[in-house]
Amino acid sequence: MKPLLRSFAIFIRQITADAMFLGVILAPILMGSAFRFGVPFLEGLLVGQFSAPQILSPYYLLFDLFICIATPYFFCFVSALVMLTEYDENLVNYLAVTPLGRHGYIVSRLVFPALLSFVASVILLRLFALTPWAWPMLLAACALACLMSIAIALLLFALSGNRVEGMALGKMANVYTVGLLVPFFITSGLQYLFAPLPSFWVAKMCVEGDYLLLLPALLISILWIWGLYSRFQRKLV
Repeated sequence: MKPLLRSFAIFIRQITADAMFLGVILAPILMGSAFRFGVPFLEGLLVGQFSAPQILSPYYLLFDLFICIATPYFFCFVSALVMLTEYDENLVNYLAVTPLGRHGYIVSRLVFPALLSFVASVILLRLFALTPWAWPMLLAACALACLMSIAIALLLFALSGNRVEGMALGKMANVYTVGLLVPFFITSGLQYLFAPLPSFWVAKMCVEGDYLLLLPALLISILWIWGLYSRFQRKLV
C-alpha cells in the first residue's frame, strides 16, 4: 500500500506544480458556481423578457448532470495527460520495475483519481445542484460518471502519442457526454440510437427516476472500459 500512496503523492505533486493541470481540476468548481447562481438569474431575465412561465427551469436537472459528469471527467483528463507525460519521459517503464509495479501504477493513476473524483462530484453536486437529489440517485449517478471518466482516460492514453495529442483528443472526447442531452430533447424511440453512450443511460435514469436503468448504464460503462483497457495495456508494455 505504501508504494501506491507514494506514487499517488507524486501524481498530486505533478498536478499542483502545473498551472494548467491545477486550472482543469478547479474548473468544476467554477462551472458549479456559474450554474448555481447564473442559471436561475438568467431564467429570471428570460421569463421577464418573454413573459413565459418557465424557459430554463425544465432543464435544471440537465445542468446538474453536467456538474456530475464534468467533475470526474476533468480529474481523469488530467490523469491521462500526466500518464502521457510520464510515457514521453519513459517513466512508466521505470516505475513498472519498482515495488509499485505496472498494476500499482495503473491503480495510482486511474483508480485513485476516479475515487477522489467521486467524492468531489458528490460534494459539488450537493453544493451547486439546481434540483433536489435523493441520496441513492446522487450516489449512483456520481459512481457511473466516475466509470465513464475512467473510460475516457483510457481512450486518451491509448490513442494519443503525447500530451499535446491527448489535449486535442480530450476536446473531441466531449462527444462522449452528448448522451446527456438526448432524454431531454428526444422522446421517441430514436433516442436509443445513443444507447452505446453511458451518458445516455445516466441521464435517462435520472430523468425517469428508474433505478433499473442503472444496470444498462453499468454494463455499457464496463464494456467501454474492457474494450479500451487492452489497448491501454499494450501501450504500457
